[in-house]
Amino acid sequence: MSKIIPVLCLIFAIAACGDDNPADSGQPVVNQTFDLPGGSSENFSFTVDTDVQQNVILQGEFSVENGSIQMAIVSESEYQTWLAGGTPRPLYSTEPQTSENTFRLDIYESDIYYIVFLNTGSNTVTVKAEIFLLSAAEQEI
Repeated sequence: MSKIIPVLCLIFAIAACGDDNPADSGQPVVNQTFDLPGGSSENFSFTVDTDVQQNVILQGEFSVENGSIQMAIVSESEYQTWLAGGTPRPLYSTEPQTSENTFRLDIYESDIYYIVFLNTGSNTVTVKAEIFLLSAAEQEI
């Protein structure tokens, strides 16, 4: 009987890792609906430590109503560049989106990362985002 439980846990772990629906698994980074006034941004941070996390993937989806937004994922240093008025080099970014967008991004380095939603228009938009961080934790046997 004790051999059945580890096998079932392995099966569930494999099923969760291969799930393309971000709402079903992983650590939530953004899982909410929010209003984003014109000319503003909303930022969400998360940390990756590759010493304890392997096969790190950020995946999710977001949609916008009543306008368009841009979304970017940047490292801590690139986020600071953006705050200082410079032009960051994002790991991932979108052109202005007026509907739904789904993405998947592999992350290979330890760092603090930011998901930035930017409304360059003048009207307030509503953003619904479901973004999750997936990884395989290192386990010692």
